[in-house]
This record gives sequence, C-alpha cells and structure tokens, in this order.
Amino acid sequence: MLKVSLGKINNVLGHQEIESTEYFEVYDPGNKTDVVASVARGTKETANQAVETAHQAYLKWKFVPVKERVQLVKQAAVVLEESTESLRPLLIRENGGTVKESTADFIRGASMIHNMADRAEAFLERSSFENTVSWMSIEKNPIGVVGLIVPWNSPIILTMSKLAPAILAGNTVVVKPSREAPVALTLALKEMAKVLPHGVINVVNGRSDVTITLTEHPLVGKISFTGGTQTGSSIMASSASTVKRVSLELGGNDPAILLDDADINKIMPRLCKGIFTRAGQICFAVKRVYVPKYMMDRVYEAMSDIVNDYQVGHGLDERTTFGPLINQKQYDYVQGLAEKAKQSGAVVRQLGKKVDPEQWQNGYYMLPSIVRDINHRHELVVSEQFGPVIPLISYNSIEEAIEMANGTEFGLCSSVWSEDHERALAVARRIEAGGTFINSHNVDSLSLDMPFGGVKQSGLGRERTEIGFSEYIEYQAIRMLKE
Repeated sequence: MLKVSLGKINNVLGHQEIESTEYFEVYDPGNKTDVVASVARGTKETANQAVETAHQAYLKWKFVPVKERVQLVKQAAVVLEESTESLRPLLIRENGGTVKESTADFIRGASMIHNMADRAEAFLERSSFENTVSWMSIEKNPIGVVGLIVPWNSPIILTMSKLAPAILAGNTVVVKPSREAPVALTLALKEMAKVLPHGVINVVNGRSDVTITLTEHPLVGKISFTGGTQTGSSIMASSASTVKRVSLELGGNDPAILLDDADINKIMPRLCKGIFTRAGQICFAVKRVYVPKYMMDRVYEAMSDIVNDYQVGHGLDERTTFGPLINQKQYDYVQGLAEKAKQSGAVVRQLGKKVDPEQWQNGYYMLPSIVRDINHRHELVVSEQFGPVIPLISYNSIEEAIEMANGTEFGLCSSVWSEDHERALAVARRIEAGGTFINSHNVDSLSLDMPFGGVKQSGLGRERTEIGFSEYIEYQAIRMLKE
C-alpha cells in the first residue's frame, strides 16, 4: 500500500508557514494505526493573526483589476491540478475515499476555479443607467475577509466552490479545514497561495475556538460553511453578533422517487451510485428511496444484485468500490441505525464483500445494507445517515410519495425516476429541495451551470454560477442627479 511520509503540517498565513506549540495527529480511517500527518493546532491568536493578514491583503487585492485577478487565480488552478498525483494518496488516507473519488475531487476543484474565473469579468462588470433626471451605477464590490469553514468528505471541490468566487470578487480568505481531513487541502492551499499576493489565501487548522474567532471577528465580513445542520445553526448564531453575511450548505436527507413507469434495470446502476459512493458520506447522496408498492420486490432484488458485487476496503486498493466510514462516532451511529431498523421489524439485508478481511477490524469498514418494510417515520428514514445503509419505502399513490419526500426538515437535493419526462418534471416541481435531478442523482449529476444549495434546514445561499458569485459581493448603488 502506497504511503507518503510527512513531517509536520503548519498553518499558512499568506506565503508564510506558522508553527504551533501543539500538533494533532490525523489517522487513516481505513488503517487506524497509520498516522497520516501531525497538523498544527491553531489557536484564537493564530486565527486573529490570519484575519489581520487577510485584511491587510484585502486593502490591496480589491484594487487589482479583475482581468489580472482572473489570470492569477487561473495560475492557482494550474497549481492545484499539478498537485493531484502527489496529494491524492494523502487525501485517500485521511478521508477514506477511493483513488477514483479522490482524483475527481482534485479535477472538479480545478475545473470549478477555471469555470468561475471565466465568468468573473462579465459578472463583476458594473451596470449604469441614465434618464433625463439622473445617472446611476450599480457597483459590485468585495465584502472583505471571508471565513471558509469546510468539510472532510470532498475537501478540494467544496473549498474551491467557495474560494474561487470569493477571491475573484476581490475578497481574501481564511480557510479552516476539517480536523478529519486537513492534510491534502492545507498543502494544496499553501502552494496555491504562493502564486497570489501575500495574504490572499490563509489556512488555520484547529478546534472550535478557531471557528468562533472567525465568526465573531469584526474584520471578517462573511462566513461560508459546509457541514452539519447543528453546527451550521451555531455558526449562524455566532455570526449574528457582528451581523455577518453567512452562506450555509448543510445536511441532506435526499429522497429518490421511483415512478411506476421507471425502467428498473436501466436506472439501477445510476441509482446505486448515488446511494453508495463514498460509503454514502455525501451531503446530496440518495438517502431514502420511495417505490410503488407493487414494484418493491423487483426493485429490492435488482438493487441487491448490484450491491452484492460491491467490494469494501481501503481506498488505495484498486479493487475497492467504497472505503470506510470516517471515524468511530460515525461508524457507531450508522451501525446503530441499522440495528434499530432490525429491532423495529424491518428487513435489513447486508450485502457486498470484504476486500481484505484480515484488516477489517483495523478500519471503520461497513458492508452495504438495503432495508425494506420500514416505517416511513423511522429514524433511519428521516435522518441524515451518512453511511452505506439505504431504506426503501413503499407508497400507494404519487401524492403519498410526495408528502413523504417533503416530510422532513431537510431540502438539499432530490430525484425523480421515470420514462415519461413530462410526468417526472411535474413531480419534481412539487418537491421541496434546492435541486432536483431527473433519472440521475449522483456526483456526476451536478453541472457547473447548476446553482447548488438547499432549502429548509439544508442551508442558506447557493454555490456555482453567477448566483453563487453574488454571495461574495456587496451591491452599491451610486446615483447622481443632473443639474
């Protein structure tokens, strides 16, 4: 198994590395005795220093012409692309992904930067209006220092979705990576920072005190967070003390509704990919499937046939379909949900194969399970499982399916599966979600032209496209009366 030996990973303030008096170890969830790296634990003081560094950079960066900013940011994207081969093994070891998943994280991250850079000049252009009474200009100004608090599961693309529009708009950033997977991201951002002016990109790893410092600091004008709903609520409350702008991409409990004309054999590989990629640890993974009652046996068996061929193991092993859960807490939680489902009388079918059975106990590995005959209000159905256990819920009418699909506090993404596109579209428009896919629902379903974000308790704001760009600017109206 390929491993890359690392020393200490320090925090990054512009072009400088900042050491710490304390370091925390990052372990491989697929090999619990393997220390990936020791990472500097930032403090409130480190975070304050990072904000001040970012603020001083902002005072100059905001005046750099947009065209020049675009060129520099595209150079940073090239640096990210070139880091893929060296950093991919580290990312696999810290967050449990596979080679394919981790490669895609880097590729999509770089593509996101290029895409937003290509939109920047046109979007940031000021608009002017004139009539017989006055002349008016609508300016699009940067906010200032932006705090980016990012997750572990796809840290590259999820960070670049925020970082690219933020710095292209003239802001500077302080990034706080997840403690579960800070290594590859910190190293990538350190190299990207070198092609930008000092202080445009800063990275501080650490505990909640770093987060609180960012959310309460008066020089931080905006917080953008991706993670759990409970943490997002706390960040929103903490940011309120200085009336910060916030963007929150929070938890999901995405429903997939199969209509009675769905071609089960055709759609099943795509549906299963949307459920089990990253062991189900994706915010917009399919987390519950609604099936016409008379089709349940056929759907259950068709899904079982595919899932039974899945191989669970370490991400660096090319035989692996998906890797481990991220930590002991998540492992215990998902196992507990499956056990509660059994105790409720539901049928829980465990499937798949172990890649390396002898190493199974040394990681947070879990075979995939399909659950049927379960109450639609069961905890497994209405929670964000974030694991390889999928409940199938039967319905008698499309009205019932829509009501159940909308019956949680979540509203990130959703999907409708049907051979009749007009019928599927009519159902899609009745689902309470930030995004709805038709006949797909996996990582390949997203488009750079598709705004991404949730409704209800799945978040505030959007990422991607010009809509996502608008999250990182302040509009200023200037009106001059004619004499």
